Amino acid sequence: MLQLSDLLSRFKGISNTEKIKKEVAGQEITTIIGVPVTYQQIAISKNTLILKVQPIIKSEVMLKKEELLQKIKNIPGLEHITSIQ
Repeated sequence: MLQLSDLLSRFKGISNTEKIKKEVAGQEITTIIGVPVTYQQIAISKNTLILKVQPIIKSEVMLKKEELLQKIKNIPGLEHITSIQ
């Protein structure tokens, strides 16, 4: 009979948590706009990426919104994102 730990061992490498998704999205935003955005400044609600940043940063994000959405949609786990606020 297999042990539960043996069955669950194949899931050890999976890192599909909300924090990881936010970190990766923040890294993409940072590389495109050139201003650091941390995972604490990002919220994900349904199909929207919500940024809790200063208005000047948000303006820069909105100027490059289409480019950001294309990059974010290529990230595994964030394919459903269709909007940035």
